Amino acid sequence: MPPPPNTSATLAASATALARDLWDGALDLVFAPVCVACREPIPTSDPERLVCGLCWLKCRPLPIPRCPRCWSPVPADREPAPTCRTCAEWPPSVRAIRSAYAIGEVPRALVHALKYRGWEAVALPMAARMAALELPADAAAEAELVVPVPTSAARLRERGYNQAELLARGVARISGRVLDAGLLERVRASGSQTALHPTERRANVARAFAVPTGRAAELRGEHVIVVDDVWTTGATSLACVSALLEAGARIASVVTFARVVPELERSVAPAPGVLKGP
Repeated sequence: MPPPPNTSATLAASATALARDLWDGALDLVFAPVCVACREPIPTSDPERLVCGLCWLKCRPLPIPRCPRCWSPVPADREPAPTCRTCAEWPPSVRAIRSAYAIGEVPRALVHALKYRGWEAVALPMAARMAALELPADAAAEAELVVPVPTSAARLRERGYNQAELLARGVARISGRVLDAGLLERVRASGSQTALHPTERRANVARAFAVPTGRAAELRGEHVIVVDDVWTTGATSLACVSALLEAGARIASVVTFARVVPELERSVAPAPGVLKGP
């Protein structure tokens, strides 16, 4: 016969769970959670306490059809191809670009809250959406290192943290990969990218990143995932990828929370001053 159930332990666990629920309910009455994006109260039935379900529903994935490599939108009548005009000239060592959402009202508000309003905690639910992105099978199987886009010393002093590192930490933890925030450093301040055209952006971040002396050996043969908050033209992320590849990484992919899609931005202009350069 199975041993009799431990009634005392069961009652204690039930009482603990009930007390926790009552405590959470009391906190919600006194300190009602407010959505970071829309700043409206979050219903107590919502499992998330930082971003409401309605705001997540407003986040749009990148348009389909899209390039299988870089996820840029492609014409619906285009013949299937492994690359597109955006990524056709990239070296094969740039494996894949993935973004959780097209930039829009809610993703922009979340990025702004993380970067400029001190909402460090919102990085985790943002990272959860990034970690859920489907990478190519080979990338999913072999990519073990996660490296954030480094910020400048001035920005780090100003904010107290690097938002890309917070996202990278969440992505690494949720996906079971290894975070190494010290594997790439910014060696030259590049200034704001906001008002620059794509060509100017590339020039602005050229040689701005490098692998620290003595650490190149750790990259040999590795597939590295570079993490950032927003892909605008890709200049910053690709400059990071170039530095990693030059130091010995075999291949690299990029994962961001949001992506600027010009085709969508033409119809919905971004709020002025919300997104700034890294």
